[in-house]
Amino acid sequence: MTDAIAASLSALIPKGYLRAAVNLANIALVQLDPDTGAFEGVSPQLAKEFAERLGCRVEFVAYPSAASILDRVDQDEWDIAFLAADPAREDRLLFSPAYALIEATLVVRKATPYRSLQDIDAEGVEICVTRNAAYGLYLSRRLAHAKIVHSSTPGETLEMFAEGKHHAAAGVRQALEHFASMRKGFRVLVEPFLVIRQAIAVSCSYPAAALLVREFVEEALREGFSENVIRDAQSNGVALAKK
Repeated sequence: MTDAIAASLSALIPKGYLRAAVNLANIALVQLDPDTGAFEGVSPQLAKEFAERLGCRVEFVAYPSAASILDRVDQDEWDIAFLAADPAREDRLLFSPAYALIEATLVVRKATPYRSLQDIDAEGVEICVTRNAAYGLYLSRRLAHAKIVHSSTPGETLEMFAEGKHHAAAGVRQALEHFASMRKGFRVLVEPFLVIRQAIAVSCSYPAAALLVREFVEEALREGFSENVIRDAQSNGVALAKK
């Protein structure tokens, strides 16, 4: 092992094992088995394969939202984080190339006429959004007329929408479709307003660690994802990125 590689490994896994932060609210990419406590899905599978490549074990650090992961960037709680790449986060994080693409859309009440974000972006309209979510950051830049009402987690956002007089709630398609399937009177817009690029991030403080992460994702994109990653993506309606 060269000194450069050893230094990169030391920067990436200072504890000697890989600590991977996952967002439990992103059910398209992360699922927690309530019976076994095992983490499943595309992101955990990639973390396991990355740890295997590094020759160490992986421990998952679960958070209720992307914002809570971002809040702990410099608190030495995780080494890599599975997050959406967004320009507003680049002051704190270094991102790998995207490994997956997921859709952000809106859930509305069935009786409303809304069919697209353009329909909803009107004066007097309120959209419930999770604070610091990638789709929320996008909407804050995109909306010209509608008002954003923030909540702390995706679950709280949907509850606020269901119990209040707001006009829509934004989120990842899989989570919104699950919500609509469990409640009467709601529907999810077919048209996404954003395709979210999911990446692996490290703190800007560790550029050497970011190089190892980038190499891992680039190799997966170049050579193809493992059968396990492909299986998890297909079962959760996730589009894997391509080179």
